[in-house]
Amino acid sequence: MDLKTAGLFAILIMLLAGCGQTGSKGVSKNPITRYVANNNGDTAIATIEMLSPATFKGILEIRYRGAYKDSGNIRGVVRGDTMIGDYNFQHYGLPKWDRNPLTLLKRADRLIMGEGMVMYTVGIPHYNPNTPINYDESKRFVFFKDTISAK
Repeated sequence: MDLKTAGLFAILIMLLAGCGQTGSKGVSKNPITRYVANNNGDTAIATIEMLSPATFKGILEIRYRGAYKDSGNIRGVVRGDTMIGDYNFQHYGLPKWDRNPLTLLKRADRLIMGEGMVMYTVGIPHYNPNTPINYDESKRFVFFKDTISAK
């Protein structure tokens, strides 16, 4: 076998080996669930991927009565029935990124977005651990699984 043929054979082997691998980039093996919530004319859509039983990431979009929207990434940890993390987002049309703490309480088939007193440590926002989080369903987004897009 000459050098040119050996080189082509080696490239072919690498291509075939690469095609047979599972878990290629862009394809997730983790459970992904889409949730939808409505509150006083505002709509929120969250797509959450469980990276492990203790961590999550996803996308959250909040549409405020059609006037504007916030859209960005969420990530965090799971502690018991609570998902705690942050929301890095952009206001629609603005290039500046903002960051807010995020907490979601799991109750049966829903997720309730909480609200609490925000503190800053080294410029990073988080909820004050000495103040309880408010999960009052009448004032917060209550997310339900999106059964329309479920497979």
